[in-house]
Amino acid sequence: MKVVYDQQIFSFQNYGGISRYFYELISRVRKTKNEVFVDGKLSNNIYLPKLKEGVCGFMSKMNLPYKNIINFYANIFLDSSYLKSGDFDILHVTYFHPYFLSMLNGKPYVITVHDMIPELLSSEFKGVERTLAYKKKVILRADYIITVSENTKRDVVNLYGINDGKIKVIYHGNPFENVKPIKVNDLPSRYLLFVGNRQGYKNFTFFLESTSPILRKDKSLFLVCAGGGPFSASERLFLSRLEVEKQVIQISFKNDSELAYIYKNALVYVLPSLYEGFGLTVLEAFSMGCPVVASNTSSIPEVCGKAAVFINPRDSNSIMQTILWVLENRKLRDKLAKLGFIQVRKFSWDEMANRTLEVYRKVLNI
Repeated sequence: MKVVYDQQIFSFQNYGGISRYFYELISRVRKTKNEVFVDGKLSNNIYLPKLKEGVCGFMSKMNLPYKNIINFYANIFLDSSYLKSGDFDILHVTYFHPYFLSMLNGKPYVITVHDMIPELLSSEFKGVERTLAYKKKVILRADYIITVSENTKRDVVNLYGINDGKIKVIYHGNPFENVKPIKVNDLPSRYLLFVGNRQGYKNFTFFLESTSPILRKDKSLFLVCAGGGPFSASERLFLSRLEVEKQVIQISFKNDSELAYIYKNALVYVLPSLYEGFGLTVLEAFSMGCPVVASNTSSIPEVCGKAAVFINPRDSNSIMQTILWVLENRKLRDKLAKLGFIQVRKFSWDEMANRTLEVYRKVLNI
């Protein structure tokens, strides 16, 4: 079986969850007896050079607007060689631009849908109408659809009316499967943890406001925000107004090993998102023995199972009281850590790759 993966996500993302997913998938499929081809030679993505030789950075030292979009179109014209050749059995599309449809010549393609958040929370996203139109077109024409959770499968069925027999749920693996923590200096001794992007549906502002009474009462407790970039001026002003600016810190990390250490030493990891297509960060926390408090919405309970304590992300009292309960109960935190180690074993990149290969074979009737 000859499988082609197109260049989209490796042009659009320098790093990120979707390109990480395809790296984990492709690196495993290529170890099987199947032939694997990946389009795209111009890319600043950190994973693509691990998957193929001859990858060149694209204007890597230039800070241009829309650089990654230019990168994408450059790859269409300069290196869509495997796709254009027609010498393959199946295409796995890595994102939602429909440029490839004119090149298929009757060959089947599979698409992975990670979430339907822009469709469901449209007020949080501006200027994405064309992207959503492309996404719908590519999903509706796909020979088979993979979703990363049962919840996302339901969303696809409900929004697009697709027969659920055309959709396969295949979970992500554990991002920290082979990661060993490396010490990060200057962490507080006692802290809650928030990870990643703080904008929009991630619900950070409401979470912070709900948690601030705990911080004001306990001056030895901190909130660490890992990743997501430095605080903006408006965020710093908000922290000042809440009188917690000295207890809420943003910290960057160089790699997964440093992030693993940040999880490992946190009292509690909190995922207060309004919606998630999967929620990889809870697996990261589980694998480091970090107790998890998470929203009771979307795919999050599905991924967490019994290994987390749940909150209503729109209820300030629910957030505050639940976090207090976990902070004040050492036995509960120890129990959650043990349950997390059990839960994370259910998620394997090898299993993800094997089940994806089953989808390819089903589409090809082999």
